[in-house]
Amino acid sequence: MGITRHILFVFSIFKVVASVEISLDTTQLIFNTSDKFLSVAIDSGIIRRNWEKFNPRSPLVKLLASALGPCYLRMGGTDADFLIFKEKDDSLSSAKPSYLKSQYNNIRVQDAIDIYKNNSTRVKRRSGHLDQNGPNINDFDVGYDYKKDLTNFTMTGQFFDEAYEFVSSVGWDFIFDLNLLQRQNDRWDPSNAMELMNYTLKHGYKMAGWELGNEPNAFYHLIKFRLLPDTLAHDYVRLQQVLSDFDLYNNNTVIIGPSVTQLNKKSTNIYFESFLESGGGDVVTAASFHQYYIDGRTATIDQFYDPEVLNVLQSELATGVTLTRAAHCKAPIWLGETSSAWGGGAEGLSDRYVAGFMWLDKLGLAASLGVDVVIRQSFYGGHYALLDQLTLEPNPDYWLSLLYKTLVGRGVVRVTSPESTGKLRVYAHCTNTVRSGYPAGSVTVYVLNMGSVSCDVSFADFPSNSPVHVYMMTAADGDLTSQSVLLNGVPLEVAEGRLPDLLTPVKTTRAVSVPALTYAFIVLPDAGLQMCVGG
Repeated sequence: MGITRHILFVFSIFKVVASVEISLDTTQLIFNTSDKFLSVAIDSGIIRRNWEKFNPRSPLVKLLASALGPCYLRMGGTDADFLIFKEKDDSLSSAKPSYLKSQYNNIRVQDAIDIYKNNSTRVKRRSGHLDQNGPNINDFDVGYDYKKDLTNFTMTGQFFDEAYEFVSSVGWDFIFDLNLLQRQNDRWDPSNAMELMNYTLKHGYKMAGWELGNEPNAFYHLIKFRLLPDTLAHDYVRLQQVLSDFDLYNNNTVIIGPSVTQLNKKSTNIYFESFLESGGGDVVTAASFHQYYIDGRTATIDQFYDPEVLNVLQSELATGVTLTRAAHCKAPIWLGETSSAWGGGAEGLSDRYVAGFMWLDKLGLAASLGVDVVIRQSFYGGHYALLDQLTLEPNPDYWLSLLYKTLVGRGVVRVTSPESTGKLRVYAHCTNTVRSGYPAGSVTVYVLNMGSVSCDVSFADFPSNSPVHVYMMTAADGDLTSQSVLLNGVPLEVAEGRLPDLLTPVKTTRAVSVPALTYAFIVLPDAGLQMCVGG
């Protein structure tokens, strides 16, 4: 069955246009994000599969990665809890995870695997096309393993060398997710983690931070092993002690946790809060949780710009912020892993122009609600990756992320009107003057028009003849499922080993017309906001 096309047509005879006046609070910023607010992840499964199609030495990959700095790379995920570090190659692929050897557990690893497989939804082998009900995906796809392997595997010193060399060469900061399921007497056994830490010291590697496990509140669903939140908090205290013993703990060390998933569920709320109140909140330097909107196996194109789907995020973020502060945890709040659709993303959707509505709205909403860092799953791997999983060329969300990094600064400006809960969403920040060259005091506004008609936007707080610089991102041929994106009508692509010049705005003093199902950045270079000087 062919791909359902969503083409935008402009009719010259009758043109329906909405008008909106944007109002900003120009008196004070509501938040300052990290300079690494937009960061990325590579799943630990890449280690199990020895990079697959990803080439960390590729000049193209390094060019694309460097442009996203400053940035954290979080290497973690489900496979992190089955990873064993060995400096020399000594396969452990058939070894049983140590948590299953504990006296507190009476199931074998194969039993857990069988349980998981029997409970998993079977997926059809990909035919190469999408139907109108959503994607068919392969049991195994490049960069993402839908048929999870729940056995231990080895990460060698050589692989870690390659990963660290890549991260350092592109100017990123490395965060590594440790195996929480290495356990003894129902407590985390840090011995293998200590081997890795010792290895980093021996080679002079400077790690930005560490994480302990992935989505521990979902362990029972995955492997029928229940890890209580107070036990997890004790494990994090042990991690802090180990880092201190290795002289790896200081004021700049990032410790991410508890990395739970689905804060829209009461059980997860209780787990998250209990972890923080049981001592975990005193250890973590980033209180983290994960978020996805929809199931990649059943996703449909309209869900990517459906306000009801997108509004789920606001509730989860607000819950995370409220619970963290109620537990008297002062740590910054991170979306420690997030993307559009779980299960590796939705084929032909998560890697296309339409995915930008979810991504840009997530960035805007997270910043406005006080989230310090958002880690995008993923830089490479799965259909939600910023890079194409076969060609390593940029997907539309890469270009969107790069333009965001170029124009959007740390200072978050409150948008007082319109309210960003419907089909028109507006967010504002101080402009990133360092990367863009715009003068101090400039403001960057980004607008998502998810409606069916064009919208003319103007600004209530500035003179009507103020200059505005427009960066309109559109899909090639108006096709929301296009893998090509245009900036002010010009295709974005790497040519002769060079990135395109993004600082080519359309300049006007009139209201900006944002077409239906389109997103845009608008810079007000003469805003002169004192609160944005230096922002």
